[in-house]
Amino acid sequence: MLNALGWKDILRPIRDGYRHLFPSPDTGPTPEERRRQRALDQLLKSFTYFDTFDQLQIWTAAEADVLQRSNTPLLQRSQAATTDTNKANVLLCHDYSGNYHDYEATQGIGVDEESYSCEHLQFVDTFVYFSHKLACVPPPSWTNTLHRNGVKVLGTFLIEPQTKDTQRLLERNTVTRGAKDTVTFPMATKLADIARHYGFDGWLVNIEKPFPKETWDPHVLEAFLRQLRDDLGTDRLVIWYDAITIANRIDYQNALTQQNLPYSKACTSILTNYCWKESDASNSMHLARENHLSQQSLFFGVDVWAQNATKLTQPRVTFPEKGGGGTNTGIAVAKLAEIGLSVGVFAPAWSFEHFPRHGRTVERAMWDGTGLPKTMDCSCGNANLRHPTNRGYPITQSARQFPAGSERYFYTDFRRAFGRPGNLEQNFVWGGKQLYSQLASQSILPNMSNSSVRDDGVESSVNALSLRLEDLPSGTQLVVEAQSVIPMDNAADNDYERWLPFFKLDMATNESLQLRILSTCMLHGPNISTSYYLKSTNGVQFFPLEQLGHVENIEAVVTFESEGVPGGRLQEIGIHLVAPPFKQELVRVAEVMEICITPLSSASMCAYSIDGVRVESRGEGETSHQRLCWNCNIGEQDVPFHPGIPYSDVTGPFSYFVIHIDEIEVGRAYALEHILAKSLINCLRSEGGKVSIIGVGFNGTLLIERTMWLKL
Repeated sequence: MLNALGWKDILRPIRDGYRHLFPSPDTGPTPEERRRQRALDQLLKSFTYFDTFDQLQIWTAAEADVLQRSNTPLLQRSQAATTDTNKANVLLCHDYSGNYHDYEATQGIGVDEESYSCEHLQFVDTFVYFSHKLACVPPPSWTNTLHRNGVKVLGTFLIEPQTKDTQRLLERNTVTRGAKDTVTFPMATKLADIARHYGFDGWLVNIEKPFPKETWDPHVLEAFLRQLRDDLGTDRLVIWYDAITIANRIDYQNALTQQNLPYSKACTSILTNYCWKESDASNSMHLARENHLSQQSLFFGVDVWAQNATKLTQPRVTFPEKGGGGTNTGIAVAKLAEIGLSVGVFAPAWSFEHFPRHGRTVERAMWDGTGLPKTMDCSCGNANLRHPTNRGYPITQSARQFPAGSERYFYTDFRRAFGRPGNLEQNFVWGGKQLYSQLASQSILPNMSNSSVRDDGVESSVNALSLRLEDLPSGTQLVVEAQSVIPMDNAADNDYERWLPFFKLDMATNESLQLRILSTCMLHGPNISTSYYLKSTNGVQFFPLEQLGHVENIEAVVTFESEGVPGGRLQEIGIHLVAPPFKQELVRVAEVMEICITPLSSASMCAYSIDGVRVESRGEGETSHQRLCWNCNIGEQDVPFHPGIPYSDVTGPFSYFVIHIDEIEVGRAYALEHILAKSLINCLRSEGGKVSIIGVGFNGTLLIERTMWLKL
């Protein structure tokens, strides 16, 4: 038995059971340094977090800075994907080197290299923002991007061994109403209010320290969790983390067991620790069924870092026990999909932490099964030996893929989380950096793993169309390319014919839809046909590209009928190419800048205006800075511009505002304020400048523009 378990398995319960008695010494910043950093993060970077129970207790909505709030509502995905029982829901627990990084600020910052942004969001159900704070609120940049992609985003409430005053979490009041006493937990109410105000979707509750024995009652913690869930409402979530048990011990179960079942039921969901075996997953499924818990609400953890090792350490253990995690994370996803459970991926930004300058390449290897460059090394040895290519079990093969957009709305401008500025912007706005972060603006991106396929579905470098994202000073565009074009044996006149989907959709077609595509045709000539296509349950419709080398705005009203019967579902949008054979190894077919699909019926037009444009001073001392501010007036008849299009509680019909000063684009604002760089302030002080504020709707439509001369 001892040999079967191994000494680590024997010692782990001892370590975990007594860890709270020997907490790690706090060698970090002093309390005063923490307070100073928190003030800087709040005012200059739009971050919100709480280090102490005192900070939580005194919080009110009035103290929140407008830049700290997300303005993008959660896009309601179609439920079509949830009927696929052979796929697993994916939760990402984002623990990226402590988190709250400068690049995550809502307004962005000039950077030397890219950081993690997750470009596979159509395969993600829930995203947990994790940091070693008592209560960490997801930065609004993340919430905006995740909501735009239909992903639920949770904050983390974390009690660690060094956390003080933990009994305050369970402090309660008794209210007598008639003959009935009602117990309420002020901290549950506070956490629910914080989630609603900042616009995120709930909490992961992670308690890694026993409560004082004299205050412990397992039923009280259960009641706290039930109130938190009720206060958040049906549209938000609470997920329990597998740490403390009903015995008031830190004892990771790596499963749903009787020791954590009451808390999992109170939250209606659990994220387990990552050292489970297949039998743990199977037993958990049966226990969930017996207790009427949804199988999809059981997220089994997988530690991406488990694949790492050095000469002095062994890899951490996750499923499968040998070689799990890293580029093999998809093996665990496949097993959980087979059993019928969900997966919680810990630290998905591993690819950026462990492989500087190669983060996106390794991320694609994890998700899509692509190979790593043969010459790439990492700190634990030769990358190709330590982190083998896993084409058989990429994450995307077993993860549930959700249709892009909602039932009545789809929009993308293909913008990535990092951009390349123009020369003026680089010097005046982004501190001379050749890259800048725009995490809050990351749009719905295509599934690149489908971008090189033949008609038989096999990946190929010949007879294939491929997709890639190309960064421009004005944004990002999708480039469609034909690779090594040779004629098909069975094609008429030896023509080359290929279909390439951009997005899987699931939109209602019981009414006419308005299609808008902004693109440039790069391939034209005799016998060449390049068209966009919409595939529905009633057939396929084509929209040809005709203007070679010019930006073309294709607008069309699309009606889906089959033998006079309306209805059905819009399932896919992509590109179709028919061409004679040509010898170039790589041919650019089209450049796509925007795609929008909305219901044709529109609400009454509204009158919008921007006024009160001004510069205001904020903060004191180190936090002192200046902001461009304005007022936005919306007509009394204001309703969403189209039925089904998102509408913000913070900015109404506006998704964002583009700010220009003297023709320099200084960034996008997701509130009615924008922090100005000192170089721009100096320009406005010395000579004044032309300031333009452009309000853009959630479907990419320009709703209002105000230009004026401003001098400080």
